[in-house]
Amino acid sequence: MFAPFKLKSVTIPNRIVMPAMCMYSATEDGFVTNWHKVHYGSRAVGGVGLIILEATAVEKRGRLSNHCLGIWDDQHIEGLSELVELGRTHGSVMGIQIAHGGRKAWGDELVAPSGVPFPDMGTPHALTTKEIQDVVESWRQGARRAHEAGFDVLQIHGAHGYLIHEFLSPLSNKRTDEYGGSLENRMRFLLEII
Repeated sequence: MFAPFKLKSVTIPNRIVMPAMCMYSATEDGFVTNWHKVHYGSRAVGGVGLIILEATAVEKRGRLSNHCLGIWDDQHIEGLSELVELGRTHGSVMGIQIAHGGRKAWGDELVAPSGVPFPDMGTPHALTTKEIQDVVESWRQGARRAHEAGFDVLQIHGAHGYLIHEFLSPLSNKRTDEYGGSLENRMRFLLEII
């Protein structure tokens, strides 16, 4: 448990990993607060080898709550890089999970591969092919910002019925174009993000 672990070019000082957890403590514009500094800093001081920040939205409309962290704007980089530096100062490797809630996001701008609502939520807008490319670009820009903030590990959130999972699942993806139907087509969105 306390032996170092090498993951590609990153050496994690031990095998204790703090997974991404929704903390709902950001500002309404997705910025880091002092709460994050205390929360993640405490885990680093406690000796966690790898800390993965919570689901951080690549688009404002993709947030899981109105207090989730954001990475959709270059202005988010400064606060995120402060968390990276704080973790590293105490020996932790820092990771971030980037995400998009899709039809399960918070707010009125729900988007999905198809107009299939999640129970007790509004009907999402079915993304056009052009809009899909715009969302893929949002993921690319989020990854760039994570890199600029100094994160060592990037995790792509593709589960829990959020946007990537919605494309993968035939229950929520009823498309008949190159992003729907066969498994190969339903995987296209994820593969383009990667």
